[in-house]
Amino acid sequence: MHAHNQIPRMSLVWKPRSEMIICSLAAGAAHIEMMQLMAPTVNYYANTHKMDVLLLSLPDIRLAPARPPAWDKIILIRHMLELYETVMWIDSDALFCQSKPDIREELDPDCPMHIVFHHVGRSLIPNTGVWVCRRLPETLELLNAIWNHTSFINHRWWEQGALMDLIGCDPAKCRFVKQTSYTSMVRHLNHKWNSRQSDSAKNPVIYHYCSKPKPIDNMQLRYRRFLAQKMKLPLDGTY
Repeated sequence: MHAHNQIPRMSLVWKPRSEMIICSLAAGAAHIEMMQLMAPTVNYYANTHKMDVLLLSLPDIRLAPARPPAWDKIILIRHMLELYETVMWIDSDALFCQSKPDIREELDPDCPMHIVFHHVGRSLIPNTGVWVCRRLPETLELLNAIWNHTSFINHRWWEQGALMDLIGCDPAKCRFVKQTSYTSMVRHLNHKWNSRQSDSAKNPVIYHYCSKPKPIDNMQLRYRRFLAQKMKLPLDGTY
């Protein structure tokens, strides 16, 4: 771990209109296709609750070209925290299934980060696919620690594996093994905010297609259901 490496800065010029933003980015054709499905659901949710949205499609550009694409989210979140009190990251292979409730009602405003911890069998897996960060000194400290946990650059869970290790969750065994100075900086969200096939919520707010290969047909179906619910449209593909 190299403590003096800084998270790269973005040159993006952006003018906030609220105190919270939902952001994401997609690199590669598959994730860009999924972002096209998730984008209207994110925009509808954000408009409902007066939040800003930034969804970046990057077919040929990388924020951290020396690392796998998953690390780009750290750069974007860090940049947005300079502009917003609350930054919500959502992976491009996830989408909103409903527009309520307002996630801010479930956050501890004094806690740096909130994510879902999946209970899969005897395993416990913190999932950064939906990641809410508050603009606090501790947040920046932990983001920098994740970035500098370089032994996880090419880990199968990338920045998620680094976070797991830092908060005392063994990425190999998928269970907590110790308390660390970072453990209390991350609070648990209900799994309805990051529902997945192996830990599915009965009435998810966000559904995350984190399995491989990506079931794009099912994502398209959930997108049509979202449209039918919000726009009073028939669920028969005629629109």
